[in-house]
Amino acid sequence: MTQLTEDDSKYVVQALSRALHVLWSMAEDNRGWKLEDLAAHHELNKASMLRILRTLETHRVVLRDNDTYFIGPRVLDLSHAYLQKLELDRVARPFMERLASETGQTVSLAILDNVEIIYVAFEKAQRELDIQSQIGARHPANATALGKVMLADRDLVALASELRGYTLPRLTHRTIHSVDALLANLEQVRAQGYALDDEERGTGIRCIAAPIRRSDGRVIAAISIAGAIFHMGDDVIANHVKHVCKAADAIAARFGFDPAKPRDSVFAS
Repeated sequence: MTQLTEDDSKYVVQALSRALHVLWSMAEDNRGWKLEDLAAHHELNKASMLRILRTLETHRVVLRDNDTYFIGPRVLDLSHAYLQKLELDRVARPFMERLASETGQTVSLAILDNVEIIYVAFEKAQRELDIQSQIGARHPANATALGKVMLADRDLVALASELRGYTLPRLTHRTIHSVDALLANLEQVRAQGYALDDEERGTGIRCIAAPIRRSDGRVIAAISIAGAIFHMGDDVIANHVKHVCKAADAIAARFGFDPAKPRDSVFAS
């Protein structure tokens, strides 16, 4: 367990901490708990425990059957997200190694969190890039090929509504920072099945990304290669696109996706 320093402890939300302790105890013994038993177990009065349980119940983290409480289905979302990350990294690794070897460029694997990407894994090639991030690092989705290819799987009408009034981060003079321009670019990404980052995240760097899908066709991640612009001319980009898309499809096939399914119909679903 992580030990908090005295400085860290001042940021702990006690009510949330108590609720998490309740969940952990319920998970250790999921036979079902009565309100009074949980209150006694955690040395809280019944009114305080009831507030915790009803809050957790509202979010379906806890379910109630008459007067007995159980762990709820939303807890599975957390475990699924964690296990999916581990599985994604394991499944993707050999294809990332092959892609790095084929293209001579560094390969990145990322997932989408709202309007940011989170890097999950890297496979370094002989040509190192100073801009490569660390695992767990975040970058604006609008400024990356990885982000754009995953945003393109979203409902674009809903995304447009969500982004109205939002200032898109601008990392270079080429970053798409207008909502309308971004939406137009996402439509293009849908049509071609991959995304490009043309010095949009870092000056002098170009990137190609393709989506990784699960069995129902929804995008769960994306894979990319990035290289210095003098190694990634238009003719090289055209050649590398097929390698990136092939790697993405091969990984997706391991998650049950049929690569023969037309990309545009999947994006529009």
